[in-house]
Amino acid sequence: MTTTETPRTDIEFNKRLRVVFDDLQKAFGDVALRHGITFDELGRAITYLTKLVESGDFLLAAIQLIGARPMEVSHGRAYADPEKDGASTWMPTGPAYVPGAPEIENPGVLPMAPNEPGETLIVSGVVRSTSGKPLPGAVIDLWQTTADGRYAGLTPEQAGPLEDLDVVDFDLPKYHLRGKIVTDAEGRYEYRTVVPGVEPAAVPGSPLDDLLNMLGRANSRARHIHAYISHEDHHMLTHQIHFEGDPLVDTVSEGAIARDLIHKTELHDDPAEWEARGLTAPYRTLTCDYVLRPIGFDEVKDPYLLEGFWKQ
Repeated sequence: MTTTETPRTDIEFNKRLRVVFDDLQKAFGDVALRHGITFDELGRAITYLTKLVESGDFLLAAIQLIGARPMEVSHGRAYADPEKDGASTWMPTGPAYVPGAPEIENPGVLPMAPNEPGETLIVSGVVRSTSGKPLPGAVIDLWQTTADGRYAGLTPEQAGPLEDLDVVDFDLPKYHLRGKIVTDAEGRYEYRTVVPGVEPAAVPGSPLDDLLNMLGRANSRARHIHAYISHEDHHMLTHQIHFEGDPLVDTVSEGAIARDLIHKTELHDDPAEWEARGLTAPYRTLTCDYVLRPIGFDEVKDPYLLEGFWKQ
């Protein structure tokens, strides 16, 4: 006996699809009425979306412009709760993570060339729980670009939608400017690196580049340092350090960067300070504390590893 009955999973999916689509349709209708969107304007938007698809830019555009919130409620759901308990702001990972970075000393130096181009930056801080308790043994997995805005260690497959952007230096060692640091008995950490560079967000002259210009959004990423921060019995945090004074923080494609992710740097130009740290030129310091949310008794850890996501 055969049956044409829809599988239970499909029935549940269709119910959810209908509920979400009804809300989206209503939200679009409300926006159309509020701003007087005409049918001609809708047609132009559809034409532009078709152009993005045909050019291969649609995936990157969707991730940049509307992907942040769905990623937050999916992979960063432990930090998506609007409750204000002092936990650090969660940020999407991005496609440039490479697992297996080496552990460095604390204080330490991210793997880089002895004469690494760029302005020297020393980052330090404390990892603690929302209760205020320092978290010794927390692991901070760091990755960033070089001073000219390029990542090391990425293959075209790992780069995913960034494959056509000039953001990978294939001549650098795999774990260049990538490393893990473990907090000390008081939850403290410190590492030396260089100020990261600016990454392009779209291929110049591409449909996505045109769209970002029309929207008044930057076609480059704000300077940032990525991190996964993990500790037993706490939710893993995905984070990005951004820099005060960077004009791009308010115009990135996903919207303005949260204020608590933007950090001030202090310039040290006294030769006595350089010598005390074994340096030969001015350097900057930055303080960034990470605050992790404890896992409740009815929750399970579900760290978000990006591998495979960009291949979907």
